[in-house]
Amino acid sequence: MNKVKIANHTMIENTEDKSYLIFVDHRFSKMAEKAIKFVLPQCQLKPYELNNNSDFNTVFFKLEIKNTSDDIPKMIKKSASSFVDFVMPVDSIIDIGNSIKYEKIEDVIRKIIDNCGYASFKIEVKKVDHKLDETAKSIEVHLGGDLEKLGYKADLKTPKVMMYAILLNTSVVIGHVDTSMQKDYILDLFRQSSKEKIEKLNRAEFKIEEAAKFFDIDLSKCHIGLDIGAAPGGWTHYLSQKGVRMVAVDKALLNYKKMGDKKVLILADEIDTPKIKEIIKTENLANTISVESIVNESIDFKNYDIIHIKANMEPNDRLELLKKFGKFDLLAIDTNTSPLESTTIVNSLAGLLNPEASLVMTAKLVTRNFNKHVSTVEAELSKNYKSIKLKKLPHNRREFTVHGVYKGNGK
Repeated sequence: MNKVKIANHTMIENTEDKSYLIFVDHRFSKMAEKAIKFVLPQCQLKPYELNNNSDFNTVFFKLEIKNTSDDIPKMIKKSASSFVDFVMPVDSIIDIGNSIKYEKIEDVIRKIIDNCGYASFKIEVKKVDHKLDETAKSIEVHLGGDLEKLGYKADLKTPKVMMYAILLNTSVVIGHVDTSMQKDYILDLFRQSSKEKIEKLNRAEFKIEEAAKFFDIDLSKCHIGLDIGAAPGGWTHYLSQKGVRMVAVDKALLNYKKMGDKKVLILADEIDTPKIKEIIKTENLANTISVESIVNESIDFKNYDIIHIKANMEPNDRLELLKKFGKFDLLAIDTNTSPLESTTIVNSLAGLLNPEASLVMTAKLVTRNFNKHVSTVEAELSKNYKSIKLKKLPHNRREFTVHGVYKGNGK
Protein backbone atom coordinates (compact mmCIF):
# COMPACT_ATOMS: atom_id res chain seq x y z
CA MET A 1 0.00 0.00 0.00
CA ASN A 2 1.44 3.41 -0.98
CA LYS A 3 1.46 5.87 1.90
CA VAL A 4 2.58 9.44 2.37
CA LYS A 5 3.71 11.03 5.64
CA ILE A 6 2.01 14.27 6.64
CA ALA A 7 2.46 15.97 10.01
CA ASN A 8 3.18 12.79 11.97
CA HIS A 9 0.29 10.75 10.62
CA THR A 10 -0.21 8.26 7.84
CA MET A 11 -2.39 9.08 4.87
CA ILE A 12 -3.57 6.57 2.28
CA GLU A 13 -2.61 7.72 -1.21
CA ASN A 14 -3.93 6.59 -4.60
CA THR A 15 -3.76 2.81 -4.49
CA GLU A 16 -5.75 -0.29 -5.33
CA ASP A 17 -5.89 -1.19 -1.63
CA LYS A 18 -8.91 0.42 0.01
CA SER A 19 -10.05 1.06 3.56
CA TYR A 20 -13.53 1.96 4.81
CA LEU A 21 -15.33 2.73 8.05
CA ILE A 22 -18.74 1.03 8.14
CA PHE A 23 -21.49 2.41 10.40
CA VAL A 24 -24.01 -0.20 11.60
CA ASP A 25 -26.81 -0.16 14.17
CA HIS A 26 -25.62 -2.39 17.01
CA ARG A 27 -28.87 -4.38 17.01
CA PHE A 28 -28.24 -5.55 13.45
CA SER A 29 -24.45 -5.81 13.50
CA LYS A 30 -24.31 -9.59 13.03
CA MET A 31 -26.70 -9.47 10.08
CA ALA A 32 -24.80 -6.58 8.53
CA GLU A 33 -21.44 -8.34 9.00
CA LYS A 34 -22.79 -11.49 7.34
CA ALA A 35 -24.22 -9.52 4.40
CA ILE A 36 -20.99 -7.56 3.81
CA LYS A 37 -18.85 -10.71 3.88
CA PHE A 38 -21.22 -12.36 1.40
CA VAL A 39 -20.86 -9.46 -1.03
CA LEU A 40 -17.12 -8.99 -0.39
CA PRO A 41 -15.74 -12.40 0.63
CA GLN A 42 -12.16 -11.27 0.04
CA CYS A 43 -12.35 -8.34 2.46
CA GLN A 44 -10.97 -8.06 5.99
CA LEU A 45 -13.77 -6.91 8.28
CA LYS A 46 -13.52 -6.37 12.02
CA PRO A 47 -15.30 -4.13 14.54
CA TYR A 48 -13.52 -1.29 16.28
CA GLU A 49 -13.20 -1.99 19.99
CA LEU A 50 -14.38 1.14 21.73
CA ASN A 51 -13.19 2.03 25.22
CA ASN A 52 -16.75 2.39 26.46
CA ASN A 53 -19.47 1.30 24.02
CA SER A 54 -22.19 0.57 26.59
CA ASP A 55 -24.28 3.61 25.68
CA PHE A 56 -23.43 3.90 21.98
CA ASN A 57 -25.91 2.50 19.46
CA THR A 58 -23.54 2.21 16.51
CA VAL A 59 -20.98 -0.49 15.79
CA PHE A 60 -18.06 0.61 13.62
CA PHE A 61 -16.49 -1.93 11.31
CA LYS A 62 -13.11 -1.44 9.70
CA LEU A 63 -13.16 -2.87 6.19
CA GLU A 64 -9.98 -3.39 4.20
CA ILE A 65 -9.80 -4.85 0.73
CA LYS A 66 -6.77 -5.34 -1.50
CA ASN A 67 -6.18 -5.10 -5.23
CA THR A 68 -9.58 -3.87 -6.32
CA SER A 69 -10.93 -1.12 -8.54
CA ASP A 70 -14.53 -1.88 -7.54
CA ASP A 71 -16.82 0.81 -6.17
CA ILE A 72 -17.15 -0.70 -2.70
CA PRO A 73 -19.79 1.72 -1.28
CA LYS A 74 -21.93 1.10 -4.36
CA MET A 75 -21.59 -2.67 -4.00
CA ILE A 76 -22.58 -2.52 -0.33
CA LYS A 77 -25.49 -0.18 -1.04
CA LYS A 78 -26.78 -2.48 -3.77
CA SER A 79 -26.54 -5.80 -1.96
CA ALA A 80 -25.89 -5.33 1.77
CA SER A 81 -27.36 -1.98 2.76
CA SER A 82 -30.42 -3.06 4.76
CA PHE A 83 -28.66 -2.65 8.10
CA VAL A 84 -25.65 -0.56 7.07
CA ASP A 85 -26.11 3.11 7.93
CA PHE A 86 -23.10 4.58 6.16
CA VAL A 87 -19.91 3.61 4.29
CA MET A 88 -17.05 6.09 4.65
CA PRO A 89 -13.86 5.81 2.58
CA VAL A 90 -10.86 6.29 4.88
CA ASP A 91 -8.13 8.72 3.84
CA SER A 92 -6.21 9.00 7.07
CA ILE A 93 -6.14 7.92 10.71
CA ILE A 94 -4.53 10.34 13.17
CA ASP A 95 -3.61 9.48 16.75
CA ILE A 96 -4.52 12.54 18.85
CA GLY A 97 -4.65 11.14 22.38
CA ASN A 98 -7.15 12.90 24.61
CA SER A 99 -6.97 16.34 22.99
CA ILE A 100 -7.88 17.37 19.48
CA LYS A 101 -5.09 18.37 17.11
CA TYR A 102 -6.75 20.82 14.73
CA GLU A 103 -3.61 21.47 12.70
CA LYS A 104 -3.16 17.78 11.87
CA ILE A 105 -6.76 17.37 10.76
CA GLU A 106 -6.63 20.55 8.70
CA ASP A 107 -3.41 19.39 6.98
CA VAL A 108 -5.18 16.26 5.73
CA ILE A 109 -8.28 18.14 4.60
CA ARG A 110 -6.21 20.75 2.75
CA LYS A 111 -4.21 18.07 0.93
CA ILE A 112 -7.39 16.31 -0.22
CA ILE A 113 -8.99 19.55 -1.43
CA ASP A 114 -5.82 20.69 -3.18
CA ASN A 115 -5.01 17.35 -4.82
CA CYS A 116 -8.53 16.96 -6.22
CA GLY A 117 -9.18 20.63 -6.96
CA TYR A 118 -12.46 20.86 -5.06
CA ALA A 119 -14.00 24.35 -5.24
CA SER A 120 -15.90 24.08 -1.95
CA PHE A 121 -16.18 21.87 1.11
CA LYS A 122 -18.36 20.92 4.05
CA ILE A 123 -17.18 19.16 7.22
CA GLU A 124 -19.15 16.70 9.33
CA VAL A 125 -17.75 15.58 12.69
CA LYS A 126 -18.92 12.67 14.81
CA LYS A 127 -17.68 12.01 18.35
CA VAL A 128 -17.54 8.38 19.44
CA ASP A 129 -16.32 7.56 22.92
CA HIS A 130 -13.75 10.36 22.90
CA LYS A 131 -13.00 12.33 26.07
CA LEU A 132 -13.29 15.87 24.74
CA ASP A 133 -15.22 18.83 26.09
CA GLU A 134 -15.81 20.19 22.60
CA THR A 135 -19.01 19.17 20.84
CA ALA A 136 -19.03 17.79 17.31
CA LYS A 137 -20.65 21.05 16.16
CA SER A 138 -17.99 23.24 17.78
CA ILE A 139 -15.24 21.16 16.16
CA GLU A 140 -16.91 21.54 12.77
CA VAL A 141 -17.09 25.32 13.23
CA HIS A 142 -13.43 25.50 14.33
CA LEU A 143 -12.16 23.43 11.40
CA GLY A 144 -14.32 25.25 8.86
CA GLY A 145 -13.34 28.67 10.19
CA ASP A 146 -9.62 27.89 10.05
CA LEU A 147 -9.88 26.60 6.49
CA GLU A 148 -11.86 29.62 5.35
CA LYS A 149 -9.15 31.90 6.76
CA LEU A 150 -6.70 30.03 4.52
CA GLY A 151 -8.85 30.78 1.46
CA TYR A 152 -10.90 27.60 1.19
CA LYS A 153 -14.61 28.02 0.46
CA ALA A 154 -17.16 26.42 2.78
CA ASP A 155 -20.55 25.55 1.30
CA LEU A 156 -23.06 24.03 3.70
CA LYS A 157 -25.74 23.35 1.06
CA THR A 158 -24.02 22.18 -2.12
CA PRO A 159 -20.36 21.39 -1.35
CA LYS A 160 -18.13 19.83 -3.98
CA VAL A 161 -16.53 17.60 -1.35
CA MET A 162 -17.87 16.29 1.93
CA MET A 163 -15.17 15.84 4.56
CA TYR A 164 -15.64 13.58 7.59
CA ALA A 165 -13.76 13.53 10.88
CA ILE A 166 -14.76 10.66 13.17
CA LEU A 167 -13.33 10.81 16.69
CA LEU A 168 -12.92 7.14 17.65
CA ASN A 169 -11.23 6.38 20.97
CA THR A 170 -7.98 8.37 20.81
CA SER A 171 -7.89 8.68 17.02
CA VAL A 172 -9.50 10.75 14.30
CA VAL A 173 -10.56 8.82 11.20
CA ILE A 174 -10.73 11.17 8.22
CA GLY A 175 -12.52 10.49 4.96
CA HIS A 176 -14.17 12.30 2.09
CA VAL A 177 -16.76 11.87 -0.63
CA ASP A 178 -16.94 13.65 -3.98
CA THR A 179 -20.55 14.87 -3.94
CA SER A 180 -20.79 14.73 -7.73
CA MET A 181 -20.20 10.96 -7.52
CA GLN A 182 -22.37 10.16 -4.49
CA LYS A 183 -25.72 11.76 -3.67
CA ASP A 184 -26.13 10.24 -0.20
CA TYR A 185 -23.23 11.98 1.49
CA ILE A 186 -24.86 13.22 4.70
CA LEU A 187 -23.51 11.08 7.54
CA ASP A 188 -26.02 11.97 10.26
CA LEU A 189 -29.40 12.49 8.59
CA PHE A 190 -31.17 12.67 11.95
CA ARG A 191 -29.01 15.60 13.04
CA GLN A 192 -29.26 17.20 9.61
CA SER A 193 -33.07 17.16 9.64
CA SER A 194 -33.05 18.72 13.13
CA LYS A 195 -30.91 21.61 11.88
CA GLU A 196 -33.02 22.33 8.80
CA LYS A 197 -36.28 24.23 9.03
CA ILE A 198 -38.48 21.51 7.61
CA GLU A 199 -42.23 21.61 8.12
CA LYS A 200 -42.91 18.09 9.34
CA LEU A 201 -45.96 17.02 11.30
CA ASN A 202 -43.98 14.60 13.50
CA ARG A 203 -40.89 12.36 13.51
CA ALA A 204 -42.82 9.63 11.68
CA GLU A 205 -43.09 11.87 8.63
CA PHE A 206 -39.32 11.68 8.19
CA LYS A 207 -39.61 7.87 8.15
CA ILE A 208 -42.02 7.75 5.21
CA GLU A 209 -39.92 10.32 3.34
CA GLU A 210 -36.78 8.23 3.92
CA ALA A 211 -38.62 5.04 2.94
CA ALA A 212 -39.88 6.54 -0.33
CA LYS A 213 -36.32 7.58 -1.18
CA PHE A 214 -34.48 4.43 -0.08
CA PHE A 215 -36.95 1.97 -1.64
CA ASP A 216 -37.32 4.15 -4.76
CA ILE A 217 -41.12 4.31 -4.57
CA ASP A 218 -42.62 6.22 -7.51
CA LEU A 219 -45.36 8.14 -5.71
CA SER A 220 -46.57 9.65 -8.99
CA LYS A 221 -48.01 6.21 -9.75
CA CYS A 222 -49.77 6.01 -6.38
CA HIS A 223 -53.17 7.59 -6.93
CA ILE A 224 -54.80 6.42 -3.70
CA GLY A 225 -53.17 5.12 -0.51
CA LEU A 226 -54.29 3.46 2.71
CA ASP A 227 -52.63 4.47 6.00
CA ILE A 228 -53.25 2.12 8.95
CA GLY A 229 -52.45 3.54 12.41
CA ALA A 230 -52.37 7.01 10.92
CA ALA A 231 -52.51 9.31 13.98
CA PRO A 232 -51.26 11.96 14.38
CA GLY A 233 -51.05 11.95 10.59
CA GLY A 234 -47.39 12.28 9.57
CA TRP A 235 -47.48 9.63 6.84
CA THR A 236 -50.86 10.77 5.52
CA HIS A 237 -49.64 14.38 5.49
CA TYR A 238 -46.46 13.56 3.55
CA LEU A 239 -48.16 11.30 1.01
CA SER A 240 -51.02 13.75 0.52
CA GLN A 241 -48.53 16.55 -0.14
CA LYS A 242 -47.02 14.31 -2.83
CA GLY A 243 -50.38 14.06 -4.59
CA VAL A 244 -51.60 10.73 -3.20
CA ARG A 245 -55.28 10.69 -2.23
CA MET A 246 -55.31 9.14 1.25
CA VAL A 247 -57.61 7.02 3.38
CA ALA A 248 -56.37 7.16 6.97
CA VAL A 249 -57.52 4.68 9.64
CA ASP A 250 -57.09 5.49 13.33
CA LYS A 251 -59.40 5.92 16.32
CA ALA A 252 -57.47 9.02 17.41
CA LEU A 253 -57.80 12.46 15.83
CA LEU A 254 -55.19 13.62 13.33
CA ASN A 255 -53.35 16.93 13.35
CA TYR A 256 -55.72 18.50 10.83
CA LYS A 257 -54.12 21.94 11.03
CA LYS A 258 -51.05 20.59 9.22
CA MET A 259 -53.11 19.28 6.30
CA GLY A 260 -53.09 22.72 4.68
CA ASP A 261 -55.71 23.29 2.03
CA LYS A 262 -56.47 19.60 1.56
CA LYS A 263 -60.16 18.74 1.76
CA VAL A 264 -60.58 16.33 4.66
CA LEU A 265 -63.51 14.12 5.65
CA ILE A 266 -63.74 12.60 9.12
CA LEU A 267 -65.97 9.54 9.41
CA ALA A 268 -66.86 9.15 13.08
CA ASP A 269 -69.24 7.21 15.26
CA GLU A 270 -72.63 8.90 15.30
CA ILE A 271 -72.41 9.61 19.03
CA ASP A 272 -69.04 11.38 18.60
CA THR A 273 -69.92 13.45 15.53
CA PRO A 274 -71.28 16.58 17.34
CA LYS A 275 -68.22 16.75 19.64
CA ILE A 276 -65.76 16.45 16.74
CA LYS A 277 -67.65 19.08 14.75
CA GLU A 278 -67.30 21.44 17.70
CA ILE A 279 -63.54 20.79 17.85
CA ILE A 280 -63.18 21.53 14.14
CA LYS A 281 -65.24 24.71 14.51
CA THR A 282 -63.18 25.88 17.51
CA GLU A 283 -59.95 25.41 15.55
CA ASN A 284 -61.37 27.36 12.57
CA LEU A 285 -61.02 24.39 10.22
CA ALA A 286 -64.63 24.06 9.08
CA ASN A 287 -63.84 25.41 5.60
CA THR A 288 -61.64 22.46 4.67
CA ILE A 289 -62.76 19.69 7.05
CA SER A 290 -66.11 17.92 7.08
CA VAL A 291 -67.36 15.57 9.78
CA GLU A 292 -69.92 12.89 8.98
CA SER A 293 -71.40 9.90 10.76
CA ILE A 294 -70.12 6.52 9.67
CA VAL A 295 -73.72 5.46 8.99
CA ASN A 296 -74.20 8.18 6.34
CA GLU A 297 -74.20 6.29 3.03
CA SER A 298 -74.81 9.30 0.77
CA ILE A 299 -71.27 10.69 0.95
CA ASP A 300 -69.34 11.16 -2.30
CA PHE A 301 -65.80 10.21 -1.26
CA LYS A 302 -64.32 11.55 -4.49
CA ASN A 303 -64.78 15.11 -3.22
CA TYR A 304 -62.05 14.69 -0.60
CA ASP A 305 -58.25 14.50 -0.62
CA ILE A 306 -58.06 12.78 2.78
CA ILE A 307 -60.69 10.55 4.35
CA HIS A 308 -60.09 9.75 8.01
CA ILE A 309 -61.96 6.70 9.28
CA LYS A 310 -62.06 7.43 12.99
CA ALA A 311 -65.09 5.35 13.88
CA ASN A 312 -64.75 2.32 16.13
CA MET A 313 -65.58 -0.53 13.74
CA GLU A 314 -65.37 -4.29 13.67
CA PRO A 315 -62.61 -5.51 11.30
CA ASN A 316 -65.07 -7.01 8.81
CA ASP A 317 -67.19 -3.85 8.76
CA ARG A 318 -64.09 -1.72 8.22
CA LEU A 319 -62.98 -4.00 5.40
CA GLU A 320 -66.35 -3.60 3.67
CA LEU A 321 -66.11 0.18 3.99
CA LEU A 322 -62.59 0.23 2.56
CA LYS A 323 -63.78 -1.72 -0.47
CA LYS A 324 -65.90 1.29 -1.45
CA PHE A 325 -62.74 3.23 -2.29
CA GLY A 326 -61.67 0.75 -4.98
CA LYS A 327 -58.19 -0.70 -5.15
CA PHE A 328 -55.29 1.02 -3.41
CA ASP A 329 -51.87 1.70 -4.96
CA LEU A 330 -50.09 2.03 -1.62
CA LEU A 331 -50.52 0.45 1.81
CA ALA A 332 -48.73 2.13 4.72
CA ILE A 333 -48.77 0.81 8.28
CA ASP A 334 -46.98 2.18 11.34
CA THR A 335 -48.74 0.67 14.36
CA ASN A 336 -47.55 -0.09 17.87
CA THR A 337 -47.87 -3.84 17.40
CA SER A 338 -45.48 -6.79 17.18
CA PRO A 339 -44.01 -7.72 13.79
CA LEU A 340 -46.28 -10.76 13.61
CA GLU A 341 -49.38 -8.68 14.40
CA SER A 342 -48.37 -6.05 11.83
CA THR A 343 -47.85 -8.64 9.09
CA THR A 344 -51.20 -10.23 9.96
CA ILE A 345 -52.92 -6.88 9.43
CA VAL A 346 -51.05 -6.30 6.19
CA ASN A 347 -51.93 -9.74 4.81
CA SER A 348 -55.60 -9.28 5.75
CA LEU A 349 -55.70 -6.11 3.61
CA ALA A 350 -53.84 -7.50 0.60
CA GLY A 351 -57.08 -8.05 -1.34
CA LEU A 352 -57.69 -4.29 -1.31
CA LEU A 353 -54.57 -3.59 -3.36
CA ASN A 354 -53.93 -3.13 -7.03
CA PRO A 355 -51.37 -5.44 -8.66
CA GLU A 356 -47.83 -4.10 -8.03
CA ALA A 357 -49.06 -1.86 -5.21
CA SER A 358 -46.37 -0.77 -2.75
CA LEU A 359 -46.30 -1.75 0.91
CA VAL A 360 -44.43 0.31 3.53
CA MET A 361 -44.53 -1.18 7.03
CA THR A 362 -42.76 -0.40 10.29
CA ALA A 363 -41.74 -3.50 12.25
CA LYS A 364 -41.33 -2.83 15.97
CA LEU A 365 -38.50 -4.52 17.86
CA VAL A 366 -40.58 -5.73 20.79
CA THR A 367 -37.88 -8.16 22.00
CA ARG A 368 -34.09 -8.45 21.66
CA ASN A 369 -34.44 -11.39 19.28
CA PHE A 370 -33.88 -9.23 16.21
CA ASN A 371 -33.11 -12.15 13.90
CA LYS A 372 -36.47 -13.68 14.75
CA HIS A 373 -38.28 -10.43 13.98
CA VAL A 374 -36.60 -10.20 10.60
CA SER A 375 -37.31 -13.83 9.68
CA THR A 376 -40.95 -13.50 10.85
CA VAL A 377 -41.53 -10.43 8.72
CA GLU A 378 -39.95 -11.98 5.63
CA ALA A 379 -41.80 -15.29 6.01
CA GLU A 380 -45.23 -13.78 6.67
CA LEU A 381 -45.08 -11.05 4.04
CA SER A 382 -43.87 -13.44 1.35
CA LYS A 383 -47.35 -14.99 1.38
CA ASN A 384 -48.75 -11.96 -0.47
CA TYR A 385 -45.80 -9.72 -1.34
CA LYS A 386 -42.64 -9.95 -3.41
CA SER A 387 -39.38 -7.98 -3.68
CA ILE A 388 -39.32 -7.64 0.12
CA LYS A 389 -36.61 -5.29 1.38
CA LEU A 390 -35.75 -4.20 4.90
CA LYS A 391 -33.97 -1.07 6.09
CA LYS A 392 -33.12 0.50 9.42
CA LEU A 393 -33.81 4.13 8.42
CA PRO A 394 -32.18 7.14 10.12
CA HIS A 395 -35.41 8.03 11.95
CA ASN A 396 -36.20 4.45 12.95
CA ARG A 397 -35.62 3.86 16.67
CA ARG A 398 -36.57 0.45 18.08
CA GLU A 399 -37.89 -0.64 14.71
CA PHE A 400 -37.03 -1.16 11.07
CA THR A 401 -38.95 -0.42 7.89
CA VAL A 402 -40.10 -2.93 5.29
CA HIS A 403 -41.06 -2.48 1.64
CA GLY A 404 -42.78 -5.00 -0.56
CA VAL A 405 -44.80 -5.22 -3.77
CA TYR A 406 -48.20 -6.89 -3.84
CA LYS A 407 -47.97 -10.00 -6.02
CA GLY A 408 -51.70 -10.79 -6.24
CA ASN A 409 -54.02 -10.26 -9.16
CA GLY A 410 -56.05 -7.60 -7.39
CA LYS A 411 -59.23 -9.65 -7.40
